[in-house]
Amino acid sequence: MRIATIDVGTNTALLLIAEVAPGGRVTPLHEERRFVRLGEGVDATGRVSVPAMARLREALLDYRATAGRWGAERVLVGATSASRDVRNRAELIDFVRRETGLDYEVLTGEEEAALSFAGATAALPDLHGPCAVIDIGGGSTELVLGPAGATVAEALAYRCSLAVGAVRLAERHLDVQPPPPESVVAAERTVEEALAAAAPPLTADVPFIGAAGTVLVLARLHAGVSVRGDLSAEQALLPYAAVRTWRERLLRMTCAEVLALDPALMQGRADVFPAGVLILETVMRVAGVPICRVSPWGVRHGLALRWARAWPR
Repeated sequence: MRIATIDVGTNTALLLIAEVAPGGRVTPLHEERRFVRLGEGVDATGRVSVPAMARLREALLDYRATAGRWGAERVLVGATSASRDVRNRAELIDFVRRETGLDYEVLTGEEEAALSFAGATAALPDLHGPCAVIDIGGGSTELVLGPAGATVAEALAYRCSLAVGAVRLAERHLDVQPPPPESVVAAERTVEEALAAAAPPLTADVPFIGAAGTVLVLARLHAGVSVRGDLSAEQALLPYAAVRTWRERLLRMTCAEVLALDPALMQGRADVFPAGVLILETVMRVAGVPICRVSPWGVRHGLALRWARAWPR
């Protein structure tokens, strides 16, 4: 069966067209991304704006048309932090259903964690036993621990959602590029305080996996592999020293300079990418994690896995 899944985050709306089979086999066929910036201004206002809703409508209508061209029999939408945390969530859900005809499932934190973990670990079949996944979004950062391949929240050993994501942190502290030193210190302190409150049980001996998004883009940038190339197994490993070097470099650059590093990779994210890398570096440093393994899969793949495993044989 062919389905389409859409992950609506704070910065992006991500499409996956996949073949699924009973029992949980998922074969990606086509992927797209749109920079909708649904969470623009949400940290300050607590509401999704009318322009952001309009951008989301256009992206979803285009994705629905693409799904039809690919012969998808189902289109599943899962929305995360920016949709979950806002005061006008009911208005947003009604707007999407009315304007696009799509059901707009706003995922709970537990559901988002399970889907991100399932997607990230399913792309790495050699993983066994306990592992940790970091998913750096625009509005929040998810940290999840559990056995590789777990697909439901009840199987997870631990999850926390830090209220710091790349868009939120950039809007709050890093809205000037390059930011002044005191703004970098404030941003770092915000992440450190969120980590201290959550106290995630990360250890150096448990595999640490980065789910798509910021981590995948950083790995591509570090390896010099743009959007159409494949990362080798070695290139899909980010040592802490490399993450730290990129953090320092990015925080000294203007938005135009970040974009110029690789326009295809940085289009739509150049203004928030340094904040995302700062989050990754801070988590790895505080937790003592020596290396981050990169997974190309995330929430949208988790949505496909959930559908495949619930589909009757």
